[in-house]
Formats: sequence, C-alpha cells, structure tokens
Amino acid sequence: MGMSEQKVGAGTAGSVLANRLSEPLHVTVLVLEAGEVVPLISQVPLIPLYLPRSNYSWQFKSVPSKTIAQGLKNRQLLTVEGKALGGSTVLNYNLFVRGNRKDYDNWARHGATGWDWKSVYPYFLKLEDNREYCNAYHGVGGNVIVQTPPFHAPITKGYLEAAREIGYRIGDFNARNQTVFQPPQGTINRGARWSAVKAYINPVRGRRNLRIITSAFVHKILIRNKQAYGVKFEYRGQLHEAYANKEVIVCAGVFNSPKLLMLSGIGPKRTLKKFNIPVVANLPVGRNLQEQPTTFGMAFGAKTYTYSAQRITILDYNEFLINGTGPLTSLGGVDTIGFVNSKYNNDPDWPDIELLLFSLSAVPKGTGLGSVYNVNEEVYKTMFEPFTSTDTISCYPYPTRPKSRGYVSIRSRNPYDDPIIDFKFYSDPYDLKVMVEALKYCLKIANSEALKKYGVYPFPVTVPGCESYVKFSDEYLACLATTLPFTIYHYCGTCKMGSYADPTTVVDPTLKVKGVKRLRVVDASIMPFIITGHLVIPTYMIGEKAADMILCDPLYN
Repeated sequence: MGMSEQKVGAGTAGSVLANRLSEPLHVTVLVLEAGEVVPLISQVPLIPLYLPRSNYSWQFKSVPSKTIAQGLKNRQLLTVEGKALGGSTVLNYNLFVRGNRKDYDNWARHGATGWDWKSVYPYFLKLEDNREYCNAYHGVGGNVIVQTPPFHAPITKGYLEAAREIGYRIGDFNARNQTVFQPPQGTINRGARWSAVKAYINPVRGRRNLRIITSAFVHKILIRNKQAYGVKFEYRGQLHEAYANKEVIVCAGVFNSPKLLMLSGIGPKRTLKKFNIPVVANLPVGRNLQEQPTTFGMAFGAKTYTYSAQRITILDYNEFLINGTGPLTSLGGVDTIGFVNSKYNNDPDWPDIELLLFSLSAVPKGTGLGSVYNVNEEVYKTMFEPFTSTDTISCYPYPTRPKSRGYVSIRSRNPYDDPIIDFKFYSDPYDLKVMVEALKYCLKIANSEALKKYGVYPFPVTVPGCESYVKFSDEYLACLATTLPFTIYHYCGTCKMGSYADPTTVVDPTLKVKGVKRLRVVDASIMPFIITGHLVIPTYMIGEKAADMILCDPLYN
C-alpha cells in the first residue's frame, strides 16, 4: 500500500500528529497502533490503579537491580506505558503540570535550538482548553480540556494548611512561580478522563486522508540507501509492508521507539553487531533514559475518613455517570501537589522536589501493592497487611531533575521480545541526597499541626532491611527510598534531541534521525532532560510543535 506519510504509534504525541498532519488534504496519513481501543472503564479518573496490569499497558519490567529494590519481587521495577489508541493518556493520572520555563531554556542551551521556553510556550497555550483559569498563563479553546476535579477529600484542606505551616504558598504551579502547592487541575471533562483519543483522534475520524489501524505491530522500519521508505508490520497474523513517499514518523514511546530503531539498524554499533543487524547509523539510541524515582513507603494512618477503592459504591458510580461528580472523578487519588526546594538547590524558582499527596487509601489488598508496585510478600505482610482496614494517606516525593541515567536495549532480533530496561536509580548519589530531603518534607507535612487535626500518624512499623537505622534518620530514609523504589511513569530521553554535532544525540532539533533521511521520532523519548513536572502535557506540546515543523518542510509543499 502506498502512503505519503506513515506513523508508528497513536500515543500522546502520535495522536496530535494524526490530527494535524491530516489537515492538508494532499497529505495522506497512515497510523499503525499496536494496541486497541480501551474499554469504557478507562473514562473513570480514579481507575489508573487497575489498568496498568492489563493488556492496555506494555507491562515491561526493568532488569533485576543489583544495588536497590530489595523490597520488590525479584528486585524488579514494573513500568506503566499505554498500549492503546491514545497511549498513556488512557491510563495516566491526568495531571496537568507543564514544567518550569527553565527546563526548556536548558534544553536550548544544550543544543535543542528552538525549544526554549519562548518557542514552546505558544504550543502549550495552543493545546490547552482551560475551563477555569482565564489569564496569560493558560490557553482556551485548544484540544486538551483542563479542569479541577469536582471531588476533593476533606483532608485536602489540611494539606494546604500544612503547606502554609512549613512556609510555602498556595498558587498555580503552571503560572509565574512554580514553587507552590495546589490541588491539581487535570485533563478531564465533566469529571471524565479526556484522553488523546477524545482530544485529537475522535474529531477527525471521518477524514478520508487519515487511516488508523489498531492491533498493528510494527517489526521494523524499511530503509534503503540510508533513507526510510516504509515499515513492515503484522496485522491479524500476517506480515504487511506499507510504503511512505514522504516520511516515516516513529511515536512508539520511550521504550519502543529506541527498540524499533535498533531492530532497523539504527543504534549503538556494538549492540547491532552483537545481533548481526546491519548498521545503518551508529547512534546512542536507548541511552539517556531518565525517570524521577519515588517510593510508596511514605504512607500514614489517619483517624479521619479517607476514601478507598473498597468503599466505592454503586451510588458513587451513579453519581459519576449522571453528574460527573463524586470520588470517581479524583485524579487517581492525588489531592494536592507541591513543589519545594532541597538544601542542595540554589535556584528557588526551579524547585528540585515534587510532592504528590494522596488521600486514597492505598493499603487494602487489591489496590496495586503487588500488581503495580511489585511489593514482595515480606514487605506486604510487615508494612501493609496490619493496616488493611485503616484509613491511610500517602506522600510520594521525588527529585524533579535526577542526575542518574539508565538505558534501554534490545534482547534479540525478535521484535516480540521485550526491551531490556535498566533505570539505574540512584547510580548518581546526588539523587539519593535529594530524595532524603524530599522524604523529610513528607514527614514535616504529616507532623504538622494542620494534619494532627485529622489524626495523621506514621505507621508503627519499620521497613524490612532498615531495622539497624534509627527510624526517620537520614540513613533510614535512604534505606526506605532504595528498598521500596517505584517509577512515577515519567520515562523519557532515549532518543535524545540536540545539536547534530553532539555525539550523545539521536535526533536533531527538527526531530530528524541523524544520518537517515525521511525518518523522525516524535514522543517523550526526544527530551534531552526530564522536566520539573509531569510528562503528558509536554508530550502533547512536542506533537504540536513537531506537526508545525513537518508541515513547513519543503517535502510537504
């Protein structure tokens, strides 16, 4: 089949491109998505705890760690990445956090020309349809609807009082100053999830020049004379080839984009030679993997009513379906987000710690302790089982700009083999120092006068393996962080963007793969550095900016 344009992956950025690139009628777009359309249950914002271990996520695991993760089964971290039309927007926490202007200026300073804050800000405004804030910092009328969920647990008031008590303001971290606390806005509409499918794909489904095939598993990019001309993919048990007379655009995500490039001969020469894959371009594909490491070990009991999945009743479902209100509209249980500074940070306007405050009781069995966090039996029995009928709250802290770098690689030439993923959390000791400071913030908030009114108290148990340290000392907190690590789903960096001359980059600032014509990568894998925030909104922005660059390319005109 001949197509003028081909896209692999209909995730966050891929959905934006499907919409924007099919606007000019002379451009024909074929989108190949390995996943399917998600079930209706995914509309419920409180549901992210359940979808990650379904067929709608790739369910990759990291390699067993030699240095950390003693509290996890087989010392492996589980990843959560959407395998569906809409990608991770169908199972993320819907949180609207753009990052800090200095993040993007830093990208540009390191060679990602044209990606400074002044250049990306118009795209953030373009994509946003904020139903509450009408000011210079927010967009109205874009594809991505943004609102504050109608439901907040009563203890949210306590979180905000506690923030003031420890010296932080309440504000909008997507506005002038990011170092504030706020009950977050989310990508929801009338209480229901607003995914990339609703935002970008549904409005253009009828376009004749756009074809989307789901359950289409791409094996490799077809390349001749260092020029991409199509892809080989499997659909309903048969292999097909699709040809592009303009470009092939890879939007397969932080793990699958590097994997696909390597299977197609683009990657580190040593890896390709090991699997007898002919080298098309020797590039550091799969290096520079970044993630903000957190821990689920900071749970507290509360003598006030918090809500749990076990307490959701048929009445709550009715309230959600009829009015778009009630606890099911909560953004995965995240009631408040705060950005704070550690003693190591010398720029107070570029916070180096983020705190997620959850009011959803995460302890009852079946809410993800085993399936999402991969907790081993000993940790579950010691730390959580005694509190299954207790009301709990949690604080998830993490360094916003960790220095540790991991990698993604291929296991073999077989496209069906999962990639090798090693986050190398805390391989740079600086990250653990910041994490200890972050955990101290959780304790400060939990011990505040504001939360004492809600009867908040630390669990009277010790993390298995950390018994030799004084409880809540720096050493104990470091032990907790390394024993019970968890990924926050903010993976990026594996197809690094930057200057063509920089040997650490894979794509140039127009997102073209170096040394291969007519091939681009457009997803979170191109981020040179992780940003101070969450990745879904920046990934939409990458899609919007890429679409403009692509349509301005002489190839399309």
